[in-house]
This record gives sequence, C-alpha cells and structure tokens, in this order.
Amino acid sequence: MNAVEAIHRAVEFNPHVPKYLLEMKSVILPPEHILKRGDSEAVAYTFFHLQHWKRVEGAINLLHCTWEGTFRMIPYPLEKGHLFYPYPTCTEQADKELLPAFHEVSVYPKKELPFFILFTAGLCSFTALLALLTHYYPEPMGQSAKMILSWFYLPISYVMDKLETILPANILHQLSRI
Repeated sequence: MNAVEAIHRAVEFNPHVPKYLLEMKSVILPPEHILKRGDSEAVAYTFFHLQHWKRVEGAINLLHCTWEGTFRMIPYPLEKGHLFYPYPTCTEQADKELLPAFHEVSVYPKKELPFFILFTAGLCSFTALLALLTHYYPEPMGQSAKMILSWFYLPISYVMDKLETILPANILHQLSRI
C-alpha cells in the first residue's frame, strides 16, 4: 500500500483527523475517554502524533494535497464504505459530551451537490410549474406572459429609439450625399 492509499483509508475511517493535523482546527488536550471514529479520537490522535507527522519530510504536504480528494470517495452515510461501515451519525452528540464546551465539534463532511445540478433541477421544476399553471389557467397565464414580455421589450424599445435619434434612418442615403 502506498502513502496516498493509506491517507485515503485513514480519512475514510475518521474524516476529522486531517483538519487537526493540518492545524486548520486548534488542537486541545484530549479527553479522558475517546469515541472511535469521532472528533475526540481525532483530537487524541493529533495530540500524540502531530510531532511524528512533522518529523517526516513531506508528510504534511502530501496530506494537504490528498485529503480533500478523499472526501469525494467517501460514500454517503447510508452506504457501505469501501473498507468500513458507514460513518455513525450519533458521534456528534457523544463528542459534544466528551469534549470541552468551548471546543467546536467537527461534523461529518457532507457532500454538496455542484451548483450546475442544483440550477438545472430548479430550472426544470420552474418549467414544470409554468406548464402546469398554463394547463389549468390558460387565460391568466397568457396575460402574465404578455405582461412579462412587454417588460422585457420596454428597455429594448427605449434603446432602439435612442439609436434612431443618433444614427440616421438610412445610412446609404447619407453615404450618397458624400
């Protein structure tokens, strides 16, 4: 197993550890009890092993370059992981009880949908709603469509009127005068 695969396996097991090792979150004294795969385990691991990571040249840099890509490979919580069972959802509350009150507990990294997918879903839903409304209420929707089109046409007609005052109506007629 190479180093990148080891990082992927470790992040899949406990996704909280990289932020502590990269010092994106502050390291505190570990609690007396730790919760496996929880934030408390990440705090304890970092507290005792950060100096080892810093001692190996390039280890922190490799972790920084690879750990975020690992989150795309982590399955959704309801799916079975590549190596481990799904990340337990109950760890957040238990970690809040184990760690000090001033410490902000890490939350399992949620996968976010790309903007394009959300935009496409919203556009499809809006189009379906318009089609449904047009089917049930054809007259009011026709009037609404005319009103909206007139709103869009108003600035265009204003610009066209201003261009007609600036530019002559017949450019060929003006060129023939020269």
